[in-house]
Amino acid sequence: MSKNQNNNDFEYIKAKFDADEIKAPDSLSEDRIMAMLEDLPDDQKAVESAADFKPVTAAKPQAKKRGRFVRYAAIAACALIAVAGGPRLYDAIVGPPDTELVDGELMTFSSYSEIDRLVDSLDRTPNSFGDYLEEELISYDTGTTSDGAVERIAANDGSADSIALEEAAPIVEGDIDTVTPKSSAAGAGSSDHSETYLQVEEVDEADIVKTDGKYIYYVNENQEVVILSAENGETRKLSTIGNTGVENYIDNIYLKGDILVTAGRIYEGDDGYSAIVTYDITDRSHPEVISDFRQTGYVLSSRMVGDYVYLVTNDYVYSGGRTVPMCTQNGEVAKVPIGDICCIPNPVETSYIVLSAVDITSGKQSRTTTKAIFGAVNTIYCNDHNLYAVVNEWNSEKATSNTRIVRASFDGLNVAFNATTTVRGTVNDQFSMNEKDEYFYIATTGLRNGLDVNNLFVLDGDLKPAGEVSGFARGESIKSVRYLGDKAYVITYEAIDPLFVIDVSDPTKPEIEGEVKIDGFSTLLVPAGENRLLGIGYATGDNGYGGEYSAGLKLSLFDVSDPSEPKVIDSKEFKDMDSPVQSSHLALTVNSKEGWYAFPYGIYHYEEEDTSVSEESAESDEIEYGDSINLTDDVEEPMIDDDYKEPGYEAGVLMFTAGDKLGNIDQHKLGSEYLYRCVYIGDYIYALDGDGETVSFKVGE
Repeated sequence: MSKNQNNNDFEYIKAKFDADEIKAPDSLSEDRIMAMLEDLPDDQKAVESAADFKPVTAAKPQAKKRGRFVRYAAIAACALIAVAGGPRLYDAIVGPPDTELVDGELMTFSSYSEIDRLVDSLDRTPNSFGDYLEEELISYDTGTTSDGAVERIAANDGSADSIALEEAAPIVEGDIDTVTPKSSAAGAGSSDHSETYLQVEEVDEADIVKTDGKYIYYVNENQEVVILSAENGETRKLSTIGNTGVENYIDNIYLKGDILVTAGRIYEGDDGYSAIVTYDITDRSHPEVISDFRQTGYVLSSRMVGDYVYLVTNDYVYSGGRTVPMCTQNGEVAKVPIGDICCIPNPVETSYIVLSAVDITSGKQSRTTTKAIFGAVNTIYCNDHNLYAVVNEWNSEKATSNTRIVRASFDGLNVAFNATTTVRGTVNDQFSMNEKDEYFYIATTGLRNGLDVNNLFVLDGDLKPAGEVSGFARGESIKSVRYLGDKAYVITYEAIDPLFVIDVSDPTKPEIEGEVKIDGFSTLLVPAGENRLLGIGYATGDNGYGGEYSAGLKLSLFDVSDPSEPKVIDSKEFKDMDSPVQSSHLALTVNSKEGWYAFPYGIYHYEEEDTSVSEESAESDEIEYGDSINLTDDVEEPMIDDDYKEPGYEAGVLMFTAGDKLGNIDQHKLGSEYLYRCVYIGDYIYALDGDGETVSFKVGE
């Protein structure tokens, strides 16, 4: 559209306002309308990635494009004046866009000005120091190619389109073009070593420790990666990554042969981004950066499937500042193309879920795809083809919380947000969700008549309701869930720990088969052989006021051979013990070959204070021998006890087996420094503290 044509359109709209005696709002300035008239054409030139990509499920593959302010916006605006007058025109030009689903498809923005109007309508300002830093300190270079498009490199599936795109990216001599993972490379070490404990097989999760059987890679408290050689219980520091390199603050890592992948934050001057950085660690003593990919927002989670890492960030924006997610494109940080941004229906927060796929074997080319959806996220569930992001939403009309579910399908670099819905209640963690045979399962806790109730919802491939079990365990809340085969195992808790067995063999008619109760509650459920389920969580005690308190760590072993009558066949409590495994499944180490489990623990040992009165004092103060008193009664100045000692701290690794009972329990005391993780290599277990230092012992000794 030419500038002269835009001027003519503006004059026509102005004349219609005058003719109908409609007073235009102040915000309908000439500059504002001209900007809108000129905005769209370049926006719509973004190239879509892999247009023929279809998600694995039955849902429609792509968000629907709905042009709202296209080339003939002026004519449409004048038609609105004729039909409905000024208010309708105001909504069309400066009001927020309609974000409702159409035929079940997500709305995709047609221009950046639409996003600006939506953000303006929600009128969000930074509500936390973290948000303020994120939005105020990042500079936003909006560089794109000359026509506004960004090249999208598709996975090479052998098609003509994919080959053409591959050829469009020339290989620069001397660069590391591709890096092939060497799962069996020389120096990769023995296969007899621990792996990260995962929710879904073949879907790797980032953690603060990885090992390949010869080396240990560990993120210390300074958010650096320490690389250690390990042999026969001894370790030696080889190198450190972070703070002095590309990535300043590393959260967690992946390992793929001779490629180390870090997820964390990069700061360059005042600019801050979440990042995936790949390193060539062929020489463990001298890691070399291969590539780094950046996007706005703070890392929520990530997964690695095959050669691809999928990074999810929560990206908060606000009116008057940046309103569009940014990511690395062709080596520069630029806006995510408008065609790659969609929206949940009726959003309430000005934030995005930003999802990027990064090919970690693509070398310095750093082949990536980024998609964003307007809406926040709390946690994710991911299998090898679908990622589900969920967030709590408050229903003000019913004064209840709902869970918003957003699904993205992926295959390599092909990524598409394609479905959304809501269910009642809120989820506990990622284990509350599962997908099986194109059905999605989600367990929630919500309110009914002022009391917690629990639900298991089953949704079909279009995220439509298929079946449910709702309203069970009234007055209790879900603490852990595990889906195994055709069963869902749900732990709820108020004063006791019921385990519910739910039959989901018919997804349209799930039903509770049986339950069993036990004191305390489990936060992690682990399959422990045929018909055995291990619960790891908290022992509880009575606080004397009708409530409960955490009294230590508890192991529970369930027999689920008869789903109608599950049984507790053994349990063990460890007073005052705590462990990172109580809040993260990643802290669990499992040796399935030898049949044992291990995790780090810590215990504060408090010495009992003797408040009884000595015989000599009793005689002088006329207090009977053996009476107890409050030593601070009637004392004006604070008393200083020179004999007071800080409670002693014991750190170590707890090992045990789980068969017909919990057995071979070994509590290995390893010092007084808090331990975050433990791994095994061969016959040795290595435990790591916050500094990246290790302590070790030989299994069985």
